[in-house]
Amino acid sequence: MRSSRPLGIKKASSAYLKLISAVLVTMSISVQSANAQKSSITLENALKRTLSNNPDLVVFEFKSSALDGESKMASLRPEMSVGVEVENVLGTGEVSGIKDAELTLTLSSVIELGDKVSGRMNVVSSKKAQLLTQRRIRTLDILGETTRRYINVIVQQALHKTEQRAEMLARTMLQTVSTRVEAGASSPLEKKRAESALSQARLSLLISEQKLNEYKRDLAIMWGDTNAAFAEVEGTLLSFPNSLSLEHMLSQLQSNPHVLLYADNYRVQEARLRVVQTSQQFDIAWEAGIRRLQGIDDTAFVASISVPLNTKQRNLGEYEQQRALLDSIDYQKQAKIRELTRQINQVISAKDQALLTVTTLQDNVVPTLESALNLAREGYESGRYNYIEWVTTQQQLIDMQRALIKAAGLVHLRSADLEALTGIPVFSDSPSTSAQSSELLEKK
Repeated sequence: MRSSRPLGIKKASSAYLKLISAVLVTMSISVQSANAQKSSITLENALKRTLSNNPDLVVFEFKSSALDGESKMASLRPEMSVGVEVENVLGTGEVSGIKDAELTLTLSSVIELGDKVSGRMNVVSSKKAQLLTQRRIRTLDILGETTRRYINVIVQQALHKTEQRAEMLARTMLQTVSTRVEAGASSPLEKKRAESALSQARLSLLISEQKLNEYKRDLAIMWGDTNAAFAEVEGTLLSFPNSLSLEHMLSQLQSNPHVLLYADNYRVQEARLRVVQTSQQFDIAWEAGIRRLQGIDDTAFVASISVPLNTKQRNLGEYEQQRALLDSIDYQKQAKIRELTRQINQVISAKDQALLTVTTLQDNVVPTLESALNLAREGYESGRYNYIEWVTTQQQLIDMQRALIKAAGLVHLRSADLEALTGIPVFSDSPSTSAQSSELLEKK
């Protein structure tokens, strides 16, 4: 519909037009601010924000720098030393003064045998690979925690809508009861009960809103914000793609980051053992220089070498210690695999139970109670059912809707736990929260 412009605007002063422009700009800013408050956030965006601003991951950068410094130290050869020695000076008798002084200038160092530098460098290289696996595990933990907090917000959003419906149903019930009380068809006691039920529904709604704000802040804290700059999170709570089987997950355990860490630990310990083995090879300390013999006015060349004795026996204790540590890693790995197997089995079982609960409530219980509620309301309005039957049916429906939402949340939470344990996407058919987590982890 087109509206005609008032004639007075044609003759408006420039000051008036400026005032209108200022008002329009202010309104535009207010609308933009309101839209920003109503913005939503996706899981992928939440995970990206978390990875880009998480101090736990920044720590690994400093650890990597520390290993770079350790690598520089490991690559150093034995240092060269310069020495000066003066003999037969400031004595008595024949050696008084400096007439019979002997001045020796030497250069000394150590010749390392057994390729010790390469051994030390191998230790540092294996530590770097170990650090990468540790970072991957920590990243999986952080992504899993972010996903869990994201799911908590989705669940609380659904619960908040349920509380809104419960408040609306309680308000409608009070209106219906009040009408019947005024008509003399119901007892005033029923109206008091309806008023109390409405007050309880409003209290539950307020508590639900506070919890929702709390979960939003918990999510925003993952990337360093103390206030949630989003109004809601996106996601379909009752969407469950087909999950991977227990057998498939167990077959992938060898590529699990928690298991791979033991392989890295083995390589680090193996490199340390080789360093101990190379240390059994003795090093040659040498010294060479020239000596000035003041008494006879001559110069001579001096040299010496020295090697330690029984180095193999002296290092035997350290070798046995490092060997025992190396042999224990394989058993630690086997114990970890068994523990992961137990945890994965428990999580999958809990997820399947929650999924069974969702299916039963969604397909049978909630639809039946919806129909029962309509019958109870119509029956109460017509006088065939009493107030207690109506309010009991309504409360059962709300309770089952809450149970359905919480069970659906458990399915998603256990899925996030599975990914944190296995490091692989837990859904096989379509992208999910866990699949997005893995993709971001690989990019990172």
